[in-house]
Amino acid sequence: MKFPSALWLVLALVLPAPAQAAPAFLKDMVRIPAGKFVLGLDSTDRMPSFMSNTTSSQNARPRQTLPLPEFYIDRYEVTYGEFLQFKPKAAYAEGSADHPMRGVTWYEAEAYCFWVGKRLPSELEWEKAARGSQGLLFVWGNQFSAENGNFGKTPKRVGSFPMDKTPEGVFDLNGNVSEWTGSEYAPYPGSDFKDPLYGKGLRVIRGGAYNKREHGFLEVFATLTFRNPAPPALRSWDTGFRCAYSPAPQKK
Repeated sequence: MKFPSALWLVLALVLPAPAQAAPAFLKDMVRIPAGKFVLGLDSTDRMPSFMSNTTSSQNARPRQTLPLPEFYIDRYEVTYGEFLQFKPKAAYAEGSADHPMRGVTWYEAEAYCFWVGKRLPSELEWEKAARGSQGLLFVWGNQFSAENGNFGKTPKRVGSFPMDKTPEGVFDLNGNVSEWTGSEYAPYPGSDFKDPLYGKGLRVIRGGAYNKREHGFLEVFATLTFRNPAPPALRSWDTGFRCAYSPAPQKK
């Protein structure tokens, strides 16, 4: 039976649209529910610092509670094997297929996430996924422990450190490699700290990394609040990334 074209139009407007299937990649991601989280540090928080304003943690103040909508974040850092599927002839530091990809620019990290249907997490999303509602300095608590994450001399297979895992199941946020975020380096809401690097087009790198012992290992680098601004074209051999995803809003 054939319907007039006008009737098809009416039916299209009245009948609900078919539900969209969830992307297959969500099985390898962790859902972070909508809600508030603790961002930054209080002026009374004791944090180690050295030599510069950037590493003094002044750029991570004030401590505040902010809301974020629901999002998903990769359970593990993007691996060397995964990245080579995107860019087979990549000329980077060689590594095992299950080790974190590193030495990529911000542009390459963003392009990979786009290629798989995702995006880089914002700086705030990264911190919410890492610190949770308690606002911890490390995923395991507020006291640093060099044994809990990969702070050694070489990168390790993703997910190798069970203590470097959030209650929701996100691995390697404190150690292994640092990670690009999608955010431009800018002051936090309500901050009166003046950093000459604000507004210069730098991107924020988050999380500790395996080779910081070369600096005498400073605890500040491993804290979940530490903000490291860098040019988006920078290649750092201790920096990789993971992706995020925002589900489509449900129609009411």
